Amino acid sequence: MDTVKVGKGKRFLKKGDKVRGLYIILQGSVRAVSKNDEVDMEAGSIVGMLDSDSGNYECDYVANTDCVFYAFPYNEPEDYKKIFTDEEKYVAVFAMSAMHQTASLLKRYNAFYKKAQDYYKFLVGCHEEYGKLCDDYGLPVKPFGRLASLTPLHLDGKIELWTMEYYGRMSELSLKSLDQFLARDHAIGIGSILNAVCWMKSAMSKIVEIKDYLNTHRGLLLSAESENMFQMYFELARKAAKTGVDMEPLFQKISEIMNYARDSRMFSEKVMGLCFEEYEKYDFYQADETDIMAEEAQKEVYEEGIDHLEQILVYSGYEEEKAESFRKAMGEYKALPDRYATTDDVRKLRRKITQDFYEIYELAFFRSLDDRRVPVSVKMFLNFGFMDVGLAGEEAAHSLHDMAQELYRCKADNVFTIYEWLKSIERGENEPSRNEFDLDYTGYLNEQKKTGKITAAELAVLAKDNRKKTEFEMHNMFVSNNRATYGKISTFCAVWHEDDIVGSVEKMLVTAEKVNAAIDEIRNIDFSLFYREVGFSDPKHDINREMIQKEVIPYVILMPNPGSRAMMWQETAGIKKDTQARFVFPILTSVDISEMMIEVCGRFRWEMCRKIQGVRWNDITEASLTSEYNDYIQYYRKNSNLSAEAKDKIKNALARAKNNYREVFVKDYQSWLKYEAKGSFRLNKVAREILFRYCPFNKEIRKELGINPMFREMFEKYDILKSRKVRHVETWYDRYKKKGGEITEELQQNLDFYDM
Repeated sequence: MDTVKVGKGKRFLKKGDKVRGLYIILQGSVRAVSKNDEVDMEAGSIVGMLDSDSGNYECDYVANTDCVFYAFPYNEPEDYKKIFTDEEKYVAVFAMSAMHQTASLLKRYNAFYKKAQDYYKFLVGCHEEYGKLCDDYGLPVKPFGRLASLTPLHLDGKIELWTMEYYGRMSELSLKSLDQFLARDHAIGIGSILNAVCWMKSAMSKIVEIKDYLNTHRGLLLSAESENMFQMYFELARKAAKTGVDMEPLFQKISEIMNYARDSRMFSEKVMGLCFEEYEKYDFYQADETDIMAEEAQKEVYEEGIDHLEQILVYSGYEEEKAESFRKAMGEYKALPDRYATTDDVRKLRRKITQDFYEIYELAFFRSLDDRRVPVSVKMFLNFGFMDVGLAGEEAAHSLHDMAQELYRCKADNVFTIYEWLKSIERGENEPSRNEFDLDYTGYLNEQKKTGKITAAELAVLAKDNRKKTEFEMHNMFVSNNRATYGKISTFCAVWHEDDIVGSVEKMLVTAEKVNAAIDEIRNIDFSLFYREVGFSDPKHDINREMIQKEVIPYVILMPNPGSRAMMWQETAGIKKDTQARFVFPILTSVDISEMMIEVCGRFRWEMCRKIQGVRWNDITEASLTSEYNDYIQYYRKNSNLSAEAKDKIKNALARAKNNYREVFVKDYQSWLKYEAKGSFRLNKVAREILFRYCPFNKEIRKELGINPMFREMFEKYDILKSRKVRHVETWYDRYKKKGGEITEELQQNLDFYDM
């Protein structure tokens, strides 16, 4: 037994590491961090007991305060005998800690279980009360289809009440009583401890299940992005206010929902602020008729026979002469027997329609910014590129009509429809993308000034003009990528038609959930994909400059077309390395989104390295992904580590890629993720070593593949280099804390990176 001291904020035991010891907390407090949950352990608790039967620590253990421990060597349950033989009194000490920890976790489980049950009852009750209030006020009940996804919480093997009562009572026993109960018998003590550990693990796993349930369904009550119960009550209040009825019962129910949301701790302050602020500031007795009309128009029912094209043209204010020309061109296009024809007359027609499309789009977009009631047909146009039922087909038009009223499905913090993306630029939230000549908006203005097209005074004004920035994005990124993501560039027409639909439109929809699932699937293999080294400094605490790892998830922008290609448009948003990349996808596709994402991420890997390396991206004296891969491909014929068969494959790969080294890398990157990560070898030795050096697999995959001789040496070298880096990070972290610095979430994430 040794006394061990651990400083505040230090993670002294890591999840996944082999169990080497058990630690009784003498002073201080420790936080056990598992998937989706954190538990505080106070003095008297034993750190590592939860993990004592599995062989690996199942949590990260972080010191909340400066801590002092008694440390006991431990590898397996048999080691309890050694501990108890040395000091028989520890049979009761360890068993008491096990009882306390188990009772605490079971109590926590029970609280979450009741919380999930209460949430279900509260939400169902709110919906029933909503229907009654609608009847009382004589207003229509708004459908809430998303509520159908809610079912009561179901747990396999629910922990019974007797178990909780048993450990609750056992934890109340004094140390003396427990010592007498166990009679200092090693077998009884170890059995009691390991049995308690089983219940601890059961409680922890079920807490994770319950939290997943709550996280999945919490948006039904309150959400800043999708339809929810609070929003429905708010809408009802706005409509009811105009009828002169007694609003007090409705206000009381809304207040109840707000209080429940605050007390539940299920929602961030940001989400509650976004949802509640408008309600709290809204003057229900001054609301005008347009508020009510806008709300009633939110969910329009699809009607056949509507001339959507005419609605869009009128809404945009397109000049009548041009509008008539466009109608004529659309009529000719609809009448074509083959819309993919490549004859000169058909090409000219597609070009004419596409050019007019962007002019109409720009007019409709800027009008919509000031319009609280954008017609559904215009939403279909702005988000999907739809203009005419005759071209799209009645079934597809119906589907798009519904989708246009559920666009929250295509939105997330990092996912935008093209309409929302352009709005973010017009609002000044994002800067325009680079154009085809790799010039950003500032570079474009400087070029205009150099050529005498604008003056220095005009440049200063244009640099701050968000409308001009939005126009720049429309005329460049939007136009280029709308065509590129369509996939069939030679037959592209911005107004899409039913021949582009494969299966159902609903299945083709690229939602934010699908996009981020594809990103996460890759991150779970290539964990360092979106991490960048950025500088950290805190001169007040003697840290002038240290490099830390920061993960920056890319923006994904959905183009309004049914396409088959994705583009990696920018590896960063600007000069700074810690700005989001910009990936561009079609909003509808029949291609596997995961496949598209892997290809885009491969290009991102290459271009990000080029950006970081600058002019030395292919200089082999400066080791990097691009320089080593460039050298490998350029001199493959002379490489003695490659067989004749491998050289033939590289030759063929170069021919298919038209001698583009980046595209050869992208194909190898696809094989790396799809096959090599599963132990199915597709790459030659040289390519495999380069890819692992710069795109290493995560810890779990390395563990599975480490038994294979083809990987073992690479993995061992990697672990040595990683250990050196971890020692360096931990050394300067310790120095930083001693100087009074705080290990922030950003710094903790940096340390976590080296444990992946």
